[in-house]
Amino acid sequence: MRFLLRHKGLLAAVAAVLLVLVLAVVSSLTGGYASPVSNLLGTVFQPLQSGIARLSDSIASLYGYMYEHDALKEENERLKIQIAKMEEAARLSEASNDENERLRQLLGLSERRRDFVFESATITERDASNWASTLTLSRGSSNGIAPGQCVISEAGYLVGVISEVGATWSTVTTLIDTDMEAGAFIFRTGLSAVVEGNFDLMRQGLLRMSYLSKDVDVKNGDPVLTSGIGGKYPRDIVIGTVTDLYMDETGISAYAVIRPSVELGKLQQVFVIKSFDISE
Repeated sequence: MRFLLRHKGLLAAVAAVLLVLVLAVVSSLTGGYASPVSNLLGTVFQPLQSGIARLSDSIASLYGYMYEHDALKEENERLKIQIAKMEEAARLSEASNDENERLRQLLGLSERRRDFVFESATITERDASNWASTLTLSRGSSNGIAPGQCVISEAGYLVGVISEVGATWSTVTTLIDTDMEAGAFIFRTGLSAVVEGNFDLMRQGLLRMSYLSKDVDVKNGDPVLTSGIGGKYPRDIVIGTVTDLYMDETGISAYAVIRPSVELGKLQQVFVIKSFDISE
């Protein structure tokens, strides 16, 4: 026993040498195949190694997907912002072009009628029921608007007349409303008459020119303008064009159906003529 204790280092070395020799012999006998020990260790640990490899690949793929998803999300948000800015710029440009066109047309009218004093107003509300045709404007008495003032479009077409006024708003009775009446004449012939709203025609967006003789010289397409008679409307404001001629209910006179030149449904801005020279 003492011998073993004294020479345990030597014995361990001998045991190691013997183990190496045994493994070498076993390896030579297996002809290059894995030893039983190696085979056992491989069998036990191989599934674990494969699982670790698959887990590693999955983690790498998940990380790549999350990184790409976040990058795409950020890019999508940037593109949305850019598109919104482009759309806003387009809207502003279109609105600016529309405004410039209105002002150019109004400038032409102002050059023809230097006596007109205008007040521009935005349409804030519409009443186009079967019983009335009115517009609410963004200007009122604080802007010099008063009942009876004529309202036109930027092209100089008749829109109607101011019928009610508040401090910061006003109401326009349009030219097709049944309360509308104005002196007018046919441009081609100079024939004078009266244009007025009609209940049945209002629902079609039309009005009538009344008190015409049965043999009147009126053709479809004839322009009709204000005559200035009565002093409420300036002369030569375009009302519309003749579309048809009919005998009235009495059978004694005729009336013409007039299609307004202004498109009431598309109006956004109008101009109130606050004053003008009646002699013009």
